[in-house]
Amino acid sequence: MKPLFNKLWPLVSSGATAVVALRKRLVDLSYETDRLSALEKSFELQAELNETVDAQIVLLREQLTRLRKTVQFLLITLVATAILAAIALAAALMR
Repeated sequence: MKPLFNKLWPLVSSGATAVVALRKRLVDLSYETDRLSALEKSFELQAELNETVDAQIVLLREQLTRLRKTVQFLLITLVATAILAAIALAAALMR
């Protein structure tokens, strides 16, 4: 039994070293898998954020277009009122 044990001992000890190395690789692989999952999740969150920002920019652009039209209308109304006031003042001074 002792000779058999002496023959098997190198295999067992080298097998233990291989198991330790394999375990280390599996831990490293697990860590990398976790990092890749976190990176994938962050990309998904960034994509959702980009979609939200794009939607907000579209809404803001529409609001700014409406505001510009309103300001143009008010400016035209103000100019027309100023012209009418100038004409009324001129007519009052001529009498």
